[in-house]
Amino acid sequence: MLCHFQNHLNSLKPLCIQPDLSQIRFRDFWQDVIQQSHAIEFLEQESWALWEADSYQFLVLLFAALLAKKQVLLPPHRVSDLEKELAEQNIYFLQRQPVSTPHNQPIELNLDDAFLNQAQLYFYTSGSTGQPKKIPRTLHQLLNEVQGLNASFQLPEQAIAIATVSHQHIYGLLFKLLWPLASGRCFYQAQRAFPEDVADIQKKLSTFKIDNYVISSPALLKRWTSDVVLQDCITVYSSGGKLESGIRPYLNRPISEVFGSSETGGIAHRQQDDALWTPFANVDIQASEQQELQVRTNHAFSEDWIFTGDKVEVIDPDNLKSSFRLLGRLDRIVKLEEKRLSLDAIEQKIVELDGIEQCHVLILEREHRQILACVAVLSEPARRQLKQGTKAQCVAAIKAQLKAKLESIAIPRQWRFLTQLPQNAQSKLNKQYMKSLFQPMLLPIVLEQQNEPEQVFYRLEFSPELECFKGHFPGHPIFPGVGQIGFIQHFARQTWADLEWCNGFEQLKFQDLIQPCMVLQLKMSRKLHKVSFEITHAEQTLASGRLLFHTQNDPI
Repeated sequence: MLCHFQNHLNSLKPLCIQPDLSQIRFRDFWQDVIQQSHAIEFLEQESWALWEADSYQFLVLLFAALLAKKQVLLPPHRVSDLEKELAEQNIYFLQRQPVSTPHNQPIELNLDDAFLNQAQLYFYTSGSTGQPKKIPRTLHQLLNEVQGLNASFQLPEQAIAIATVSHQHIYGLLFKLLWPLASGRCFYQAQRAFPEDVADIQKKLSTFKIDNYVISSPALLKRWTSDVVLQDCITVYSSGGKLESGIRPYLNRPISEVFGSSETGGIAHRQQDDALWTPFANVDIQASEQQELQVRTNHAFSEDWIFTGDKVEVIDPDNLKSSFRLLGRLDRIVKLEEKRLSLDAIEQKIVELDGIEQCHVLILEREHRQILACVAVLSEPARRQLKQGTKAQCVAAIKAQLKAKLESIAIPRQWRFLTQLPQNAQSKLNKQYMKSLFQPMLLPIVLEQQNEPEQVFYRLEFSPELECFKGHFPGHPIFPGVGQIGFIQHFARQTWADLEWCNGFEQLKFQDLIQPCMVLQLKMSRKLHKVSFEITHAEQTLASGRLLFHTQNDPI
């Protein structure tokens, strides 16, 4: 099947299925795009940032802006600091423009190579090893990647894409939106947050009698249980990190792991735990003398060989399509007090200990010297022991065990214990954020964040190290209500950049206590200048209310 955006301009097939199960057809989508592009042409700025939680509206604005010959930046998040930083460069966030009533005329667009090559987007790396970098990609390169997916994976002509990951990240954009758009398939509009949400929408979609595929991440798939049953599901895709072994049986559906980066795009895929990686149909690979993986593909920002920083073993070095084995990151070899240490190898030794399920080791700067620190996920029995004893006793026991496995300098000196390693909005390991956990802790730890139109969900962990627990109260620490209002204000302003300060409250209720080590859900929704919130644990509401904000558009 030829895969091209041009092929379905006037198709009456569904492109987008909305939450109420109504459908938006390909022809209606392209009509919408053309209307918006005419309006966007008149906007003064040549570059625009695009952050839109609604997948359909995002896709309309993306193609409308590119047709209007604007450059599009896809930032990793939308927070007030980023808005100010971009505004200093005369770059603002794009919104739908007012247009006249659309005319239902046949679509005439020429999405030829000239257009595809001049239509330019900028992605951002996850910033896991420093400040995020801008990565340029043309629409032609993205189409090449879609064609590579189509050649590497076999999907029926009709299938519905369901995503638990954001379309703001290249993985979600390609698999959920661009692949269906180029191949004549359709996508479910809303992003799903939990396994139960995926199963629920699959039951609703069963009325269409069309199979679906799920685009997800290791962060969500590891929370699957065997009682959440996928329905009419052909396959599941996973990207953003390594899928832990033993997860596949819970889903009872084929899972294709996808390995790649913002710089290279997709590189390879595999279908079994610890299997070799197979390059995509349009990707060549080779290894340098230092065993560093190099990639060459027609969908990357450069046509030259790109060094990835990954150490690999290539099975057939003379074959550019050879399968390979990943051996860790080369950039995780560090020098500490004249000793070369592999952070990957240290992590491997730590997770061999009883009671530790996952960990991330990092380097901290302390008084002009470097030390190792570790964020660790404890098993449930180990967490119970931690609550019964002290953190110092737990750390001492871990260090005593590590003395038999690691030299002294390789044993982390500072530790944080969580229920899971924090993920960013793209469900990738949030390495920069984990460094901040070793500073004085003023905010609960964000384990996960899910943005939807007009509302946002957080999964928060209340570490015993939080400053608000100190003094409230000795021997029986609780997180005070004023501290709860404080972090809700912070997350609200971070989510909606036009909110400036809180100038009132309505219907505040604090119904139960927040204690150390609790993992809670925070839901915030916005209507004009009011932000409603609810903090829950299991099915129980701990706090709720509304905060009233002054916005940038309000008179002072």
